[in-house]
Amino acid sequence: MSTGKEANVFHATDAGGHAKALKIYRINTATFRNIALYIEGDPRFKRVKRATKPTIFAWAQKEYKNLVRMEDAGVRVPTPERVLDNVLVMEYVGDETMPAPSLREIALESPAAVYQDVVANLRAIRKSRLVHADMSEYNLLWWQDRVVVIDVGQAVPLDHPHAEEWFRRDVGNIARFFKRLRVDVTPASLEQAILRD
Repeated sequence: MSTGKEANVFHATDAGGHAKALKIYRINTATFRNIALYIEGDPRFKRVKRATKPTIFAWAQKEYKNLVRMEDAGVRVPTPERVLDNVLVMEYVGDETMPAPSLREIALESPAAVYQDVVANLRAIRKSRLVHADMSEYNLLWWQDRVVVIDVGQAVPLDHPHAEEWFRRDVGNIARFFKRLRVDVTPASLEQAILRD
């Protein structure tokens, strides 16, 4: 279905014939330094050895745990099912003909309404006590008239040393995308909408 810097995502079918997304993290060609940066400051992964294989296995665990935590807080994410070593199994988002497209790939009928959906998901991510840390129109799918947040492996807890910096980067990316779609938004107004009680 897709190829990224750290992993390939495949369409799979379980024994019951249900579609699944299978994410396999590459061990040989993974961008180890980038991944290590997001794991090192995360207190959930203090004991991970600084070698490629343990780091990649921790990354798969991290994405699984982040998906669980976000889903529990009300973020629309693909439901995680299992993780083993460098393989993550999760809900497939799409239909028989194709996976759900990302926001950047489609013409939105009502960008302002979609913006509000993204804000609701960003607020729920905050409620989960995480920062996505790579939020953009590339990591937001559009399916059944709703946003689905993906690629959460790099998400970090709010007490991570870079959490605030990466939160602001996420906010800037989303504000820039929707501004291009003529939604009245600035990074400051988006940040305020997310942090509002």
